[in-house]
Amino acid sequence: MSGNGRQPADHDWFSQRRDHFIRQIVDEFFVFIQDFQTLYGLYLSCHHSPGRGCGDMLSPETAEARNGIWNTLNRMIGTETDRGQLWRLKDLCHLVWPEGENEYDLHGSLLDWLVGSVFHEAMKLKENMYLLNTYGPAAVRIRELAPDTAPMVLRPQGAFPGFSSMVDVESLIRRIAADVISQIEQIGFLLGQANFMLRMMMPELAGNLLVVRLLVENGELVQRLWGESVEELLTDMFLGNPAQGFCAAGRSYLLAQWYDEALAMYRRALQADPDCDEARAKAAHLLALVREEKEF
Repeated sequence: MSGNGRQPADHDWFSQRRDHFIRQIVDEFFVFIQDFQTLYGLYLSCHHSPGRGCGDMLSPETAEARNGIWNTLNRMIGTETDRGQLWRLKDLCHLVWPEGENEYDLHGSLLDWLVGSVFHEAMKLKENMYLLNTYGPAAVRIRELAPDTAPMVLRPQGAFPGFSSMVDVESLIRRIAADVISQIEQIGFLLGQANFMLRMMMPELAGNLLVVRLLVENGELVQRLWGESVEELLTDMFLGNPAQGFCAAGRSYLLAQWYDEALAMYRRALQADPDCDEARAKAAHLLALVREEKEF
């Protein structure tokens, strides 16, 4: 048995599919980071308005934003029986970069650690959002009760003080609201580090045709996340020759028999490097093949 617990047969099966799993990690990361941006926008709408503090996350005016955060969290995390993209992403990272193999893939292990940290912070955030949404409004109503209407608990020697004066409801709820803010900011920080780490890994993934194709298919997102065009990204990944990156994407499409898409990639390769022999040969072949299929 290997150090990570995989049997030889399992290891062979995994090795044959490792490129697929890594491509899935990149895809799930892209989905998750867009969902978190939505959540963060909702958070900003009820926190960073002028004159508002963390307590305003309890006001009726921010109820819609709180519910939006809660619903987005539920979708991102999911449950044991129906895991969301963050849970799947965490499990995939553990699968591809298991504990004990960090000496072989430091960047991958760091990404695994960062994604795991995001997951655990998100689980704590989910619990606090539940408390905030479920008990916060009721606690605020108790706090706002007039002294003569506050609930009393009778005892033989007399009555306890009003519940709202026994328990500092405002401080408890404001502490939960402050924790929510801290956790959202911490997730944002950790996710930014994970995003940077993933970008640093791209040159190592140049041989993964599935990843290269995914990047080409998500050019606008690449620009938003990493501040560079697909051409610039491929230039870095393929030692200054983006045409090789487009050819790699073309080969991936060709293997899947997606001829129109493969032709488009080889044409982009020729735009980047008119002297690319692979692109010229494949584009000519595919052009004839596509024409033949249309005529047939």
